Amino acid sequence: MPFTKHAVEIFISDKITKVTECNVSNLYAEFPSAKDWISGFGLMVIFVNQPQAEMRPLALQFLRRVEMGLAEYSRAREELQDLVFGSRGRWSPYFRALYHFEAAISQIYQAYDYSRKALNTRYFDSNDGSPLDRLNRIYNISKHELAAQDQPVWISNRGIETAKVQITFSEIETLLRSFGRIAMKLTSTLEEKRSS
Repeated sequence: MPFTKHAVEIFISDKITKVTECNVSNLYAEFPSAKDWISGFGLMVIFVNQPQAEMRPLALQFLRRVEMGLAEYSRAREELQDLVFGSRGRWSPYFRALYHFEAAISQIYQAYDYSRKALNTRYFDSNDGSPLDRLNRIYNISKHELAAQDQPVWISNRGIETAKVQITFSEIETLLRSFGRIAMKLTSTLEEKRSS
């Protein structure tokens, strides 16, 4: 039996009923080989001996986080579409979508953080308002903040929000695309690199 909008707003969260659109891009269409980046990396190591042995642990950790970040983002998109386009009154797709968005954010941030540590590079300053700073803040809120009166992290029509910070789907996708291009370079064969 589906819940009424009013019941959901009172007993679960008023944030859920405000989600009426799915503004999430299909990044698998842009990166069709993304589901096999780890396998592609293995083939590059075995047959092309790239990247160099000392960089392989970094490259593998980076790739697995980017591949999983993209996978989780794609799953979130599917669940959000189910919420928006499916029969109303079912609210489990919202929480499945939220879970997958939080997992994607976690993997994307960890890819940046791992790269930062390995390459000794800073990508943002705390509270600088950049997309990566806001991604980091949402990641930390998702991990540490307890729910008080409502959800600490929620989905809106524009993106992922908290009481203190928001990031749009477009900004998340820009971060994923930048890492996707690096992943493509790490997993492309020499013939693919020559033809591009």
